[in-house]
Amino acid sequence: MKTVRISLGETEHQEQHCHPQGMDLQAGEQVVVETKWGQGLARVLATFPAFPDHKRQAPLRNVLRRATPEDLANGGQIRMLELEAKAFCFRKISEREVPMKLVDVKASFDRSKITFYFHAEERVDFRNLVKDLAQQFHTRIEMRQIGARDVASKLGNVGPCGRQLCCKTFLKEYEPISVRMAKDQSLSLSPSKLAGMCGRLKCCLRYEHSMYEELKRNLPKVGSLVEAREGLGIVKAHDILAESVLIQLEEGRQVKVKAADLVHIGPPLDDDSPRKGCGGGGGCSSGGCGVPEAKDHDDE
Repeated sequence: MKTVRISLGETEHQEQHCHPQGMDLQAGEQVVVETKWGQGLARVLATFPAFPDHKRQAPLRNVLRRATPEDLANGGQIRMLELEAKAFCFRKISEREVPMKLVDVKASFDRSKITFYFHAEERVDFRNLVKDLAQQFHTRIEMRQIGARDVASKLGNVGPCGRQLCCKTFLKEYEPISVRMAKDQSLSLSPSKLAGMCGRLKCCLRYEHSMYEELKRNLPKVGSLVEAREGLGIVKAHDILAESVLIQLEEGRQVKVKAADLVHIGPPLDDDSPRKGCGGGGGCSSGGCGVPEAKDHDDE
């Protein structure tokens, strides 16, 4: 199915695909599209001959028509209405001391609804605020509470990597993220290093986590008894990307050894796999048995 990628403005994702409904649209054209807050004015960024079904999280919204001169004029008026509504709402929030942070305001193209996006840590009683807004703008008012990551995706910023935030450019779904992911990647556990611009754990902690998990499966657990060319020792730490382990030898010396050069003679790599060489290329020098299982100290 042919699609077009559109921009709905500075506070919305820059990569949204829509169904052109048979229209031959070109990059740069202004169109009226369906949005989550009603009809809206958008600019076509690019066209695509097909959109992969496996990337489609929900039915694509439709392009309703090419923007007419009247639509463009109305778009300017809608932006002024949004600015006015935002300023008025800010003032009323301050006057009523409502514990919320106003993030964005979106008005539908036909003025049938104005949506106010706000962030708050807890539930907020905004009934009196809604009455003020409805009395001022004489239209349907919708208050939508959003999370910290949604705030970052709307406002946008540059992350520590020097690039625009993922949630602003392409990330639509927020998958669960845990401190364990940082531990598995041997990252600093300092909150200032792990937190993104939203104050939550960085979304990018998940990007490479599956690779770290896969590499870690090929390493003996911390606390395992292993044999290297230097002698017997206990695994003290992992260097996952280098596929190496730090082992402490019987005489107390510590050496770093490639997992492929080890013969694993302690507990198996996991509960289901047979006992085998850590690098997959050697048997247990002690027959894989007769050695008491070392206590698991894997920090997970």
